Amino acid sequence: MTFTERYVHTGNVALNVAEFDSPSADAPVMVLVHGYGSNWNTWGRVVDKLAAEFHVFAVDLRAMGRSGSYGKGSSRQTWADDIAAVIPKLSDEPVYLIGHSLGGWVTAAVAAAHPELISKAILVEPYSGANSEVRKEARKRPAEERGLRAQQIRDARTPEDLIPAVTEQYAGASEDSIKRIAVMWFQMDPALEEGPVSSREDEETFDDMFSSIKCPTLMINGASDKGGILSEEESERVAGLIPDIRVLTWPKVGHSPHIARNHDFIRATKRFWAE
Repeated sequence: MTFTERYVHTGNVALNVAEFDSPSADAPVMVLVHGYGSNWNTWGRVVDKLAAEFHVFAVDLRAMGRSGSYGKGSSRQTWADDIAAVIPKLSDEPVYLIGHSLGGWVTAAVAAAHPELISKAILVEPYSGANSEVRKEARKRPAEERGLRAQQIRDARTPEDLIPAVTEQYAGASEDSIKRIAVMWFQMDPALEEGPVSSREDEETFDDMFSSIKCPTLMINGASDKGGILSEEESERVAGLIPDIRVLTWPKVGHSPHIARNHDFIRATKRFWAE
């Protein structure tokens, strides 16, 4: 499946958007949003098959991939505002919005605040705040470690220069995965790693946001003992807040079910749309 990449300006930032050939003039529009420290290529194992049925757009979030820099005063909400601003530039109709990890939080935030933009949503291992496994791990992470990664990114001349640091953090990952992550780190704005951590990070659970999602929503989780960021209890809590929710949990995969079980992910995505 062929695609093109172009910049779409929201009025505040230029976002890099990959657009896949539409299978038909009336194909439903799907927008994919990646997670922290990643880029749109994280959808590489699923996008071709999805593009056979949907008009697919995959966006690089601000400060990641080829999109514009983070910018002074940016926050997590800035990413949601960016996606809400770019959607009307991609489609005249409500879209099928799918987000992974941080992108799952962004998807939830857009669906809650802008119901007119979203027809259905999928939250793939979404960031859920203080109770998420990733936030629990972040509490243990020394502040200087974030600064170290920022400096490593600034010092790197090529993505290959980051391979030792990536290998240290992701021990056991395949050589191909290491190379892909190194490219993603290389493309990050290092300011992301140096931004202040909000004092609310250890309290935010986003109850109001999740409760305000009115569109049909599917949440796809891995297992926390395999690297997933939602425990069984946290998954139940989030699902209990969203009025129209279905949940899939795949116990043998971790934080990236769209990669580890790509064929199942494609089937689930198509099936949910058809409901």
